[in-house]
Amino acid sequence: MNTEGGEHDSVIVGIVADPDLPARLAHQLSTALPDLLARRDSDVDWHVEVVYDPFEAMYPDDEHLIDKAAQHVRDTDWDLALCLTDLPMRAADGVVLASLDERHHVALISLPALGGWRLRHRLQELAVRTVDALCPRAGRAPDRELRLPRPFHRATLDANDDVARVLLGRVTGMPRLLAGMVRANRPWQLFLGLSSALAGALAGTAFGVLYSTIWQLATALEPVRLAGVVVTAVAALTIWTIAGHGLWERDDPTGLATGHDLALRNAGTIATVAVGTIVFFTALFLLTCAAVGLIIPPTYLASVLGRSVGLGDYLTIAAMASALGTVAGAVGSGLEDDTTVRRATYGYREWERRDRVARDRDR
Repeated sequence: MNTEGGEHDSVIVGIVADPDLPARLAHQLSTALPDLLARRDSDVDWHVEVVYDPFEAMYPDDEHLIDKAAQHVRDTDWDLALCLTDLPMRAADGVVLASLDERHHVALISLPALGGWRLRHRLQELAVRTVDALCPRAGRAPDRELRLPRPFHRATLDANDDVARVLLGRVTGMPRLLAGMVRANRPWQLFLGLSSALAGALAGTAFGVLYSTIWQLATALEPVRLAGVVVTAVAALTIWTIAGHGLWERDDPTGLATGHDLALRNAGTIATVAVGTIVFFTALFLLTCAAVGLIIPPTYLASVLGRSVGLGDYLTIAAMASALGTVAGAVGSGLEDDTTVRRATYGYREWERRDRVARDRDR
């Protein structure tokens, strides 16, 4: 911290961000943070600088990451540093939302702990409170309450020497952490990177749209039975993607992860692939609805079914064709190599870690 012109203190806040989602949020935060901090303390000239620097993916604890961030503070004119990572962090008694190192004026924020939505708003609120706690100008240790905003107002500070951890309880913290892990993996983009799965899905869907036997079968099914077909197709693609490409972790060759960490990662994998599959099916269904409406004339469909037809018949045919396409997409995904699937399934941090584990196993 320095004084400019003898009137205002100047504080430089550095932001160190992982690639991918943390980098995007860091850019947005750097734009908004000076004004947000000025509202709390207008006597300080706030400056924000951003550095994009990937943290090591193989370290499950936050101590190593904080040390790396502290190096940035020592080597620059920063007064304090905020580190954004998509690495999920857990403690024995809860989920770690942030770690604050008062001695080095460094805070590590785990983005998955923020949850799966409203990330930008929650990060801005947390960053403002964290800077207020760590700013050298304050000359005090972090407040035990830290005055966190909702939905983190029940978080507690676990002080240990110079490091304090902001903890969320297991009941609220674990679901939020899992949602944040899924958000970091961008499940809605999962199958865009799998060309074989897309090709198989389109071929299977075309078969369902063009063959009248499928129309008769689809409209003959009861709604519950048709729903079962759709659920089975979605489950088949989810299971096939996970099992066929080694996404399920049984052990950690590095020895750095505990059983709870593996369970959390596997839960994140299931949720990511399941959400991605549901998004994939939904998009395929909407496209199929348009195709069915464009290709099949109502009079011809009525002649095939032997009765008058309505919108429900078209939706039923589209659902059956989409289910066939989803199953065909599962078969097509088996043609992809494991590295391509991992890259499509996970965000930067988790993909890097899993890719390194896979390479270690192959040695």
